[in-house]
Amino acid sequence: MPDTYAILREADCRVDLDKAAEIMGPCLGLAKADMLQALHDRPGVLAKMVPYDAARDMAKALILAGMPCRVVHDDHLIRVPTPPRVAIRGMEFTEEHLVFRSVEWEGRLRWDNIRLLDIVQEVAEKVEFVTIEESDGESHSHRTERRSRFDVSVFLEIVCSDPILRMRIDRNLFRYKSTGLKMHTSREMNFRALCIALHMRSPDALIGPGFAWMSKGNNTHHQNGNTLKKFENFASWLLTVEA
Repeated sequence: MPDTYAILREADCRVDLDKAAEIMGPCLGLAKADMLQALHDRPGVLAKMVPYDAARDMAKALILAGMPCRVVHDDHLIRVPTPPRVAIRGMEFTEEHLVFRSVEWEGRLRWDNIRLLDIVQEVAEKVEFVTIEESDGESHSHRTERRSRFDVSVFLEIVCSDPILRMRIDRNLFRYKSTGLKMHTSREMNFRALCIALHMRSPDALIGPGFAWMSKGNNTHHQNGNTLKKFENFASWLLTVEA
């Protein structure tokens, strides 16, 4: 199997999506519109599984266009672990550690090991078919109508670097009283207070786009566009460039 490579933006790089799509699309055999859409889901690792010559040429063109980046072997990417089967249900804060518990396990983590905090949403479409009765005054008929609704699950994602660890807090299932923080009148306010408390105790941790969106005052249950795919790309990029 031939060697393949990834292109990662540097930490100080602000990607111009339009320019990057013009550069990368022809090399990857994608139309500009398709390349733009792909880059929207790639906040850190701009491309993977690319032959070396193509990766080198794209990286050179991106750098010349003012977008610092690097080429790394795909095997050198540090992938964020898959979502844990069981979300964290309770936490305690000590001066040096975050003590966390789920229904199956517990542990403690030094505050300076937390490298990334982000809020990710998973949107599931629920479809139901409803029978509608119609009448014109003389006759009755029935027709079936398809109706969709979208359920949004909100997670606080915590990524640690030593060891590489991923934890999730489900906004709706977490036991907020376990933290000892002041309780508020709504789940949204308690979730925000928890996010802020974690960030205050790990000030060196980066915040991802979903966390930043919440920090601007947005309700975490409103769709923020920070998908699982975006989060995992960003987390993998962060762990790799810091390695």
